[in-house]
Amino acid sequence: MSAAVSLAEAKAILKEDKNGKNLYDHLSETLMRIIIDRPENSYDIFEQISAEVKINPMNPNPQSSGNPFPASVEQINKLTEWSKSCSTLLKVPDEAPEESAVKFPDLMDESNLLEWAGVSIGKTETHRLYLSVKSLAESLPGDVERLRFFGKINTLGLPYFIFEGISPEEEEGFNERLQEGKVGANKYAYWITQAPESKKWVKLPNVTSDQIVKSRMFRRYLTGDLEAFVPSYPPFPGCEKNFLRAIIAQIAGATSISPDGYFVLDEDDPTVVKLADNETLNANFPKAASELKEPDAWKHHELEVNKIGRITALPPLMDDNGEPIEPEEAVEVPEPLQTIKAESWAMRVFPGGSGTASASCVVARSLMYPGAVAVAAGRRFLNFYVGNGLLYTAEPYCPPLPAAINAEWVPVSEDGSDALLEQQDVKIDPTPPAAETEGAEEE
Repeated sequence: MSAAVSLAEAKAILKEDKNGKNLYDHLSETLMRIIIDRPENSYDIFEQISAEVKINPMNPNPQSSGNPFPASVEQINKLTEWSKSCSTLLKVPDEAPEESAVKFPDLMDESNLLEWAGVSIGKTETHRLYLSVKSLAESLPGDVERLRFFGKINTLGLPYFIFEGISPEEEEGFNERLQEGKVGANKYAYWITQAPESKKWVKLPNVTSDQIVKSRMFRRYLTGDLEAFVPSYPPFPGCEKNFLRAIIAQIAGATSISPDGYFVLDEDDPTVVKLADNETLNANFPKAASELKEPDAWKHHELEVNKIGRITALPPLMDDNGEPIEPEEAVEVPEPLQTIKAESWAMRVFPGGSGTASASCVVARSLMYPGAVAVAAGRRFLNFYVGNGLLYTAEPYCPPLPAAINAEWVPVSEDGSDALLEQQDVKIDPTPPAAETEGAEEE
């Protein structure tokens, strides 16, 4: 027969190797498994046996089958240390600790709300983080008041888990023209950890205006090392922990939003935003999802950092006569409780479609900082960020060009129409002779 294929040819076809696997060896192992196990209904469960052989071959080859090599001693030791840290975190103390003066969030409850926004760090990771931040809250002074889970910033190494609280103390001896205090960009303090099970938390330093301005001039992924050098142009004044703090200040100012009515202006100082009292909250909330699905229903309860890296106005610079010097270019100070811009946020209701109800949650997703979301449901709202810490740009990033090199040649005439003349070299003796003193003895 013309279509007939010999046994040798059929065997060769079945042995065609693709990615280290072939059908002939797989069928042989599947039949061998059936002969060894002798199932009563081998015909009915043949596909199941075939799938099991693919997962657990009789002669596994890690390089060809994709199965991992046995763990090394170093890997086993790391896993053992991690397990010990987790067991310490989960251990119930013999004596119940005193109630923390600093309130901390119930992350297990908040994670359920965030999942509607498509944001999750995993149930297990969330539980470890909850136990770890509980330990952090017990170690902080009461001035911090409450902790908020700011979010997670991914790095080239381990990610940063970030919590926000009121700055516990005012830094002493800082220059108000170079750095804001607790009424500006340093109103909040931030604690970070890369391993929640270790209970090791690091407080980030205060941020300066120059650090915020310089951090906007380049784009860079974080390395995961707080002490790492930040190579950039123009040079960044600090290491990665300062760079991280500058990124957080910008994200917090641009993405901290809440439903209208949660925050009000202080009657004594209209520039200060505060949480509304219970009577006002009860009158405004809960709100139905239909009332929150438009950008007009949301406000910025934190001020955005302006172009000179500040939230408050720059202190006036005085002349010799004590009169304030007017700046060449006025810098606008952001107004409190501004309505969010429709072009900067995408609004959605969950559940959507036929599942929409008055109790549905509304999710506002930032288009400027991908990964920043705000979720509101009933009387509750949450702000959260998970991402790389980078601002969205429609065009590819192009590093700035270096400064112009000083010219070696200058034109003879002012209009530059004549020939060029080489500049004179400055010749200064770096070690001039010492002056002779009077009355020196003649040789």
